[in-house]
Amino acid sequence: MIEFEYKTISVDSKETEHSEKTLSDKLNSYGKNGWELAACFAYPCIGSSQYSLIGIAQKVTLIFKRQIHPEMEAQL
Repeated sequence: MIEFEYKTISVDSKETEHSEKTLSDKLNSYGKNGWELAACFAYPCIGSSQYSLIGIAQKVTLIFKRQIHPEMEAQL
């Protein structure tokens, strides 16, 4: 049976303005380590951002997955 492991990261919209390259670097690093972006979703949260309206900002959660290989299971 194929098994997967999962990793999630959250990104605030106010952080993406100045850190787009940093986010790309992080995503590329995950990809090199076998992580595949499986899903993402945005949700409002209380906060402040130039993109927010009346104190509501957007957060994005990225969900990654990668297959667990038999040799990796021994390490878990």
